[in-house]
Amino acid sequence: MSLRGKWLLFKTQHSQLKQQIQQAFLQPSRRNLAVVPAKFPADIVTKEREIFGGRILTAATGAPLPQHIILFHGGAYTMQGTASHREMMTALIREANLRISYVDYPLVPEATVDDTLGFAGNAYGYLHAQYPDDQFFLMGDSAGGGLALTLLQQLKVHQEALPAGTILISPWTDLSMMNPDLTAAAKHDPYLTLATLKKIGFEYAGDHPVTDPRVSPIYGNFDDLGPILLYYGTNELLSADDQRLVQKLEDATGTDFAAHAVRSMLHDYILWRKLPETKRTLKEIKQFILTGALPED
Repeated sequence: MSLRGKWLLFKTQHSQLKQQIQQAFLQPSRRNLAVVPAKFPADIVTKEREIFGGRILTAATGAPLPQHIILFHGGAYTMQGTASHREMMTALIREANLRISYVDYPLVPEATVDDTLGFAGNAYGYLHAQYPDDQFFLMGDSAGGGLALTLLQQLKVHQEALPAGTILISPWTDLSMMNPDLTAAAKHDPYLTLATLKKIGFEYAGDHPVTDPRVSPIYGNFDDLGPILLYYGTNELLSADDQRLVQKLEDATGTDFAAHAVRSMLHDYILWRKLPETKRTLKEIKQFILTGALPED
């Protein structure tokens, strides 16, 4: 673990961050303007559409390569994307010269999984039609990672074209929060709580069982999903379920994967842009997208 990572862990463990995060999840603002065209640097070209009951923002250089990330942001299905998501997009666009489409999907409490997953599927089809020559990758962090994995499984179920690869960062894959190992894992997480995530999970499920694979992809089929790249921190609440996810991937047929448990890292650590661990992760993600080769430990 880097010195900067140790400092971040100490700082978050001795702050009011946990209380602030829970309040933000349970009383989300809809005035977040972090991922909008005006906030991107002048060298990034953006195109914004309000469509299918949500929003898609595509960003790239003036002459990008054909690789195209469809990005699903985290935020417990209640919060909009943050400045850190925008900064991560900018870094990947500049360093890899690829195109990224940020998917601003419907959120709890206004929406449930039917609205959110429906929008994700429509956005995927729309972007394929708009950029028929691009090579697509799904990417998501936290709740966005769960949504990306759910969409991937649903594409397989409906025999639609799969992406060239999928990148999952600290994905939230079991919204039931019933795994008994989560109780011990929760003690090490400085800003996620079991009670808040369980409440939001049942709201997001709407009329579906919270164990429905469309809500919690850990209960879905993992066969023949294409290459998957997974990262998570060992100090996060969801690490117990990430270990279950690794086992599901190991048991699957036709799905290549690489899983990286980053020691002592926080949930969704990739949003802390200055961490050496984040820089290494983004470098490996860039190489995976540009070469198609899963990174080794």
